Amino acid sequence: MKKILFLLMFFFLFSYVAVNKFTLGIIVFIVYIGFALLALKKENTLDSIIDISLKYSKKSKVVLMIFMFVGALTASWLSSGTIPGIVYFGIKFINPGLFIFFSFLITSIIAFFLGSSFGTASTIGIALMAIARSGNIDVNIVGASIISGIYFGDRWSPLSSSANLVAVLTRVDIYSNLKNMIKSMIIPYILTSLFYIFLSRSYVLDITENSISGLIFNNYNLDVKFIFVPVVSIIIFSLLRINVRISMGVSVLLASIVAVVVQKETIMNVVKYLTLGYYKFDGTALEKIIKGGGVKSMLNASALIIISCALIGVLEQLNILSYIKNKIMNVKNRAELFRNTILVSIITGMVGANQTIAVIMTENIVEKVYDEKKVHRLELAKDIENSAIVLPAIIPWNIACYLPCTMLGIGSIKFIPYAAYIYLIPACTYIYYRFILKEKEL
Repeated sequence: MKKILFLLMFFFLFSYVAVNKFTLGIIVFIVYIGFALLALKKENTLDSIIDISLKYSKKSKVVLMIFMFVGALTASWLSSGTIPGIVYFGIKFINPGLFIFFSFLITSIIAFFLGSSFGTASTIGIALMAIARSGNIDVNIVGASIISGIYFGDRWSPLSSSANLVAVLTRVDIYSNLKNMIKSMIIPYILTSLFYIFLSRSYVLDITENSISGLIFNNYNLDVKFIFVPVVSIIIFSLLRINVRISMGVSVLLASIVAVVVQKETIMNVVKYLTLGYYKFDGTALEKIIKGGGVKSMLNASALIIISCALIGVLEQLNILSYIKNKIMNVKNRAELFRNTILVSIITGMVGANQTIAVIMTENIVEKVYDEKKVHRLELAKDIENSAIVLPAIIPWNIACYLPCTMLGIGSIKFIPYAAYIYLIPACTYIYYRFILKEKEL
């Protein structure tokens, strides 16, 4: 029975990624099949491969639920006027001489509240890029500031599927992990802000009027007493350390109520938005800006993470991960341990071409090293956040880089030199371990 269920599950997954032409999913699926066949050739039984695949696939259960909530949350915030309101007021108060800095600041704030790098890039990111293009400013620099901002939220938001994935894999409390990361976040954030302030002075936005804000004003009720209620609920629930799925569920409910009562949407439309995504403004400038979300938008990511987890199980069965683990065992201090974690993150990010794969593989490879060196699991979680979460964003063929660049309409290479936050997170962490940490030896 287990074999039948397993085959049905993977037939469904492959059918989905094939029908939807999800190239990355197809590639990962083929890689999985290849390693599974190799495992069979090396005298592993079919039952053992199925067992290890199912065991590791189950690790994705909590994250899959988060994915669904994130999709619904994005759509509900769009339909309620929450995201359009943030875009409107953000644009209204931007200083043209600090546009690049504000692009980083605004996207980092929204990414924190939204918990989605792709969701932020596909909403406020696109709006900011539209302003940049109309204001004759270097789009690669603006794109870099946006990508730096979205991965601030992807790394540190309690709603982030990536942050929750790290917490699940390392078996730590998500809020304890976020608190532990604050020290390694402050200096990189300040330095990144100063860098973008400097660039803003050299690349000034040449714009006097913006039609986007006018369209938003004409199409939404922007009463702040209502449209920011979903944001306030997320903040309060986060401060109270209420389960992230509950906080997102409540925010979705509140945003849906605001959409019906304040924005005059029908209940059926809201249900459609939550399921299929928010697509409303055909033929207007808002069509490419205020859109997205929905549970459907997370299906690709969900299929990918299931296959990725199964792949990690097969690699473990082949002892490939053990080979890499043995190579990184010989470390004398925290700096060397984190350096090796960075190297593993880069390798997994390049090979896996996906942030999720990089995180899962990196955790699986370095976990026992941290345990044997008696490094606390919160430190393991922090090191993964400071490496495998952010570094895929500057690997051009990794989906963490390629997809936001596609959304923003820029190439996946030219922005890289300006993505300061992505570099500074691991760099500052390594410097701290190497030169400042008192208890260096392991």
